[in-house]
Amino acid sequence: MEEKKAAALGYEPGDYAPKIFAKGTDVVADAICKIAQENRIPIVKSPHLAYSLSEINPFDYIPEKYWTAVAEILRFVYETRRNDE
Repeated sequence: MEEKKAAALGYEPGDYAPKIFAKGTDVVADAICKIAQENRIPIVKSPHLAYSLSEINPFDYIPEKYWTAVAEILRFVYETRRNDE
């Protein structure tokens, strides 16, 4: 059975790129998803991207090769949260 992976992404004003704020596998991935749900943060499933991002250390900037995919996810999350308000 393949490992479940999750990453919490974010972008802060002044940063030149998005960052990984948390990442985990299996039980930790479940906890990340649970915290997101409790805080009404949309969860976007992208197994290939999650696998790639699992190689990045928390609080490191996401490499440029992933910016387009991550930007689409962050846009979706921000728009969804804005529409929920």
